[in-house]
Amino acid sequence: MRSGRTPLPLRTRQRALVAIAVAAVALPLAASSIAAARSGSTSAGPASAIATRPETVPAGSASVEERRVLDRAEALLTRDCMTRAGFQLWPVQPTSADEQRSFPYLVDDVAWARKHGFGSDVVEAMNARRLADPNQRYVDGLSPERRGAALAALNGARPEGLEARLPSGGVMRRSAEGCTSEAQRQLYGDLAGWYRSSKVVADLTYLRQRRVLTDPAWTAALRPWARCLRQQGYTADSPDRLRESVAERGRAAEIAAAVAEARCAQDGLAATARALDSRHGDELTTAYHQDVATKHRLEHGALPRARAVVAAEHE
Repeated sequence: MRSGRTPLPLRTRQRALVAIAVAAVALPLAASSIAAARSGSTSAGPASAIATRPETVPAGSASVEERRVLDRAEALLTRDCMTRAGFQLWPVQPTSADEQRSFPYLVDDVAWARKHGFGSDVVEAMNARRLADPNQRYVDGLSPERRGAALAALNGARPEGLEARLPSGGVMRRSAEGCTSEAQRQLYGDLAGWYRSSKVVADLTYLRQRRVLTDPAWTAALRPWARCLRQQGYTADSPDRLRESVAERGRAAEIAAAVAEARCAQDGLAATARALDSRHGDELTTAYHQDVATKHRLEHGALPRARAVVAAEHE
């Protein structure tokens, strides 16, 4: 069946592919939209707050610092592969600590809220850095033929060879060829296992957050939180509604509302979110323990190689 969507122009599709490809060799931006966590959307603006605490590292997985080493090594290996193919690629610099904060349910850090509100300033900084990305400027300067060749060198000619069936439904596929796959093969050894397990485990984050937000305990904990907000002058029954109420009122209104949200979260909603997040996370990890174990095993096995690649960069 044909989709009812209007196809994007070729150059627009190429730019989108470049953005995705560049993100694959950069340290991932660990900022997630609260709205996206609820509905799967990617709406922008104050509703797209950077999420509530540093992302929890599951037991057995690579630490945050180890993950940075792995990501950096993959970026360097991908760059070297692209150089051999006759193209340039610049590894993206690591994101800041503020950009790595994650609040999938609500902002519960008062100090962070005073500085960033719901995170619109962080989102703007991230977007500005993307616009200044030398990779995008480089690809834009290529002829259409060279641009297509660069994308094929990076991603492979067709999305065939790798497959991951997601717990939330659907299937992801990618080429087993190209520099992205070559770099991951060099790091992890078992490329198919890495692709499948990493996509499945990433999807568990979405499932976990969706379960939390539909849990009756979350709904019940929202009521006293909303009463607390009313005492501070806000009539909102959920974090989404609070963001919507100040979306067009400027930076000061955003910060004031975020501070109110964080203060009221201390009365029980933040603790409820943490408890539910942990419980649903444990249940999903148990249900998909083979994929989780495979990802952890491949990460830890790749660390010596990753450290050697990163160390060689400074020699």
